[in-house]
Amino acid sequence: MVIGHIILHGFLYALVVNGYLLLTMVATSPRVWGYSDYSDEIKAKIPPQTRQERRLAIVIAIPWLFFAVAFPIYSSLILKNNLGGEIPFWQAFLNIAVMVLLASLVDLVVLDWLIISKITPAFVVIPGTTETDYKDLSYHYRAQARAGLGLLAMSLILATVVVLL
Repeated sequence: MVIGHIILHGFLYALVVNGYLLLTMVATSPRVWGYSDYSDEIKAKIPPQTRQERRLAIVIAIPWLFFAVAFPIYSSLILKNNLGGEIPFWQAFLNIAVMVLLASLVDLVVLDWLIISKITPAFVVIPGTTETDYKDLSYHYRAQARAGLGLLAMSLILATVVVLL
């Protein structure tokens, strides 16, 4: 039951988190969603984000961030209820860590490597750059590896919250 819950909620979480990011990529300018995620080499070729672009990026990020934090807590509370009202810390941590790391892996493989680096459709290319500027797979891997440490720390904090609720 616990493994099934973790797998189901992990895939659902990865789908929603990355689906929202993909829709944002398609619906807005890469100067809004991609500016902070792109390499310094790309940023050197373009002007900095405008105040309006930064504001729009924040507005777009708010619902994503809310879901990204709230769903792992909600999922772990469901699991806690299914376990009779108590959840061991390691199960809460595992539930949350699998969710966020699976979402991160899908982001890396599907969004960063496949869509941005391999296919490189026009909607990911910032004006003033070329398709070849986006082909460095290692940049995305290094960024995700660094983010993984933060995601594990966040998982520890959220698991603590769930156990204490």
